[in-house]
Amino acid sequence: MTTRLHDLRHSDRGDMNIEVAIGAAALIVLFGLAIVAMRIQTAESAIAEAARSAARSASLAHDGETAAAAARQRARDVLAQQHLSCSGLQIDVDAHDFAKPLGETGYVIATITCEVGYNDLLIPGMSGSRTTRAEFRSPIDRHGARQ
Repeated sequence: MTTRLHDLRHSDRGDMNIEVAIGAAALIVLFGLAIVAMRIQTAESAIAEAARSAARSASLAHDGETAAAAARQRARDVLAQQHLSCSGLQIDVDAHDFAKPLGETGYVIATITCEVGYNDLLIPGMSGSRTTRAEFRSPIDRHGARQ
């Protein structure tokens, strides 16, 4: 009888609870990493689309100043439509090719840099941010009215 009590007290049944707890914690961490990866992928796509749309919008303008303003506004609009909030949003527009004479090929280059945070994901132990950058070049209409 004493051996049975001794066997019951020193059995390995408690190890299963520890294994389940460790396994659950590992699954939570993997799930959190997957959510962060999806956030980064979605942000990169949205920023790339904003850069493309900004450059295209700017290439239709008649002068460099108007082109830069149109590109910045279009980039902000696209990011808002994608529900992406950036901390440290930077929109750079290179529209100096509008100074080229009619008939010469020129380009507008839109570059967007955005810092995407993970703090709002509410995943334990996951905080921080990642800076994402996208650039797109669009040709200016060679025969359009440039000033």
